[in-house]
Amino acid sequence: MDLETALPKLSEQLSAAASERDRFTRLRVGMPRLYRHLRRVGDERSVLNRWGQSVNTDELANQDIVAAEILSLLGEITGVPMRPPGFHAGIQHTYGYLLSRIETPYGFKRDRWIQSTIEDGFGLPRQSLQALPRRGTLLGNLTVFLSQLSLRDQPPVEIVGSMASLNLDEIARIKGHRIEESFPLGSVYRKQHDSSKRHDSKKQNSDFERRHRNVQLRTDLFPFPRSTGDERNRGLLVYSIREGTNPARLITTFPVGQATMDEWMDPSKMGKRQPIRLRFNAYLDGFPADGIRGERRLHELDANPLS
Repeated sequence: MDLETALPKLSEQLSAAASERDRFTRLRVGMPRLYRHLRRVGDERSVLNRWGQSVNTDELANQDIVAAEILSLLGEITGVPMRPPGFHAGIQHTYGYLLSRIETPYGFKRDRWIQSTIEDGFGLPRQSLQALPRRGTLLGNLTVFLSQLSLRDQPPVEIVGSMASLNLDEIARIKGHRIEESFPLGSVYRKQHDSSKRHDSKKQNSDFERRHRNVQLRTDLFPFPRSTGDERNRGLLVYSIREGTNPARLITTFPVGQATMDEWMDPSKMGKRQPIRLRFNAYLDGFPADGIRGERRLHELDANPLS
């Protein structure tokens, strides 16, 4: 199956469908393997729980990445609500991207999942991180793999049939860097009061309090251990978010060139009071639209558990 042609054609058919029931039928008949994989993803809770949230707007193309009706369909099949403003980043950045029709300055969103760049760069089995792997699912295999790279301080993802995992010796040979952007983010909460007591309406402002949670935006860069034959892409970027003491959640990943890695690790951009903004379509409740000031630090990553 030529997915480069079949996926955009299927996406157009899904958008043209008269009802969600019709979309179900067109997906199930038009690409049954994709439909079965989506159904399986809905049962892989340990996979789904490793991901954060993202928006559906591409900041460069300035348009929706995935048609709203297709996101709704993906949510119905997987059992994961896909409603704005924050969508499940794992589903959005894999199956949503497969069915996206927008073209960006870097190509189509689906390209990363129909090409073998990541597999070649890390010596993974062919098809393991492509749209329709022979074993496992794209999202399941990807989550297992990224967790071994960027979430090593968390328990392994437990799924059956993954073909994209690395052994301990392979992990030990993978070196990388983490750019960690840290800042406190405030949220407004309503105070708890004794309902038996009456409150002066003039003191209504005191019914609210502001609390802060510490947030880390984490951009991990891993040079490919093996040559891919593609000089444009020399490594993998993995973006995740950690709030307070909660486990970090993955947002997205994609191949990058050497110039991008060098730019991220520029020493002049490290330190306190740095301008920080959300990247790569990430969504974080309460994050200011115009960005925030915080500390940016560079760490080396090795085989030891990450903190």
